[in-house]
Amino acid sequence: MHKHSFFKYSFFILLMVNSAYTLGLIFAGAAAFNIESAQASLVWFVTFFWLPVWAAAIVIFKLREHGIHKTLPEWLIAVTFMGLGNTVTDQALAIIFEGYQKMGLFIIFNGLLWGTMIYFISLYIESKKKVSIEKHSRKQAQLATLRYQLNPHFMFNSLNTISAYIHSNPDLADEVLHDLADILRYSLDTAEQQKIPLQQELDIIEKYLHIEQARFGEKLQVNYDIPAALKHIHVPPLLLQPIIENAIKHNVNQKNLIINIQLSEIKSGIRITISDNGKGFSQNVLEQGFGAGIGMKNIQQRVNQLDNGHVAIQNANGAQVLVEMAL
Repeated sequence: MHKHSFFKYSFFILLMVNSAYTLGLIFAGAAAFNIESAQASLVWFVTFFWLPVWAAAIVIFKLREHGIHKTLPEWLIAVTFMGLGNTVTDQALAIIFEGYQKMGLFIIFNGLLWGTMIYFISLYIESKKKVSIEKHSRKQAQLATLRYQLNPHFMFNSLNTISAYIHSNPDLADEVLHDLADILRYSLDTAEQQKIPLQQELDIIEKYLHIEQARFGEKLQVNYDIPAALKHIHVPPLLLQPIIENAIKHNVNQKNLIINIQLSEIKSGIRITISDNGKGFSQNVLEQGFGAGIGMKNIQQRVNQLDNGHVAIQNANGAQVLVEMAL
């Protein structure tokens, strides 16, 4: 229970509140800046802020473990413990400081005020955290769905590629099938991973290109412009392969197809540029941002989920896809 984030952060927050309250009294002239004020501040922190708040939290979390999670009982617990803490504080100050005037009924008001504030502020922070966690969970679930959507699409296209020469060249077909098996194993192994090393992604791209080059021969050429320092960055798995696959798919009749893969560091993170010397995107695709197929639409949705994620497509002596994301 004590590993709960409330206990991790509340000590320092309460210490800051107590210190700010003490300094406020000093600046307002209600307390002197001396050792006695420091002693009184320490008593207030231990017996009024720290111990009562933690004690109330322990009781509340214990009740929640037994399925009791209602605002009114929890608020009453918080107010009660703050009132008890104020009573202990009042007695301790009377013992330590001669001439101290007890607070009397003000203890009830003080406990009610601070108990209410601390409880509902904690409740608000807790609710915001839950919303953040739920949002993150939905985001991860959507990313997983997009990955699962991509897998059968990729597998279908790869098997079609293999079928083109499986009878004419069985040895090559066997070699390519091993590459396909490695790619599918990679897809499964990285299914739960949000990011993987770029070099690992490039290794899989080379296996995919080996499959395609077995089909297209020397007319397919791939150029890499990737600084050595960037080869160690992490990217979402199977992010680049669908873009390359899309370039090959839409330029199958190209006599010589050249695909360029370039990485560069920008202010917001990195930019991945994949371009080809093919026929480029149609006007409809440029206006929409993706075509009728799954691949590019999937990439758009996945990248939009990333920090500083952005995808842009344009024609520049062929099709050009720019992917930006935070490092």
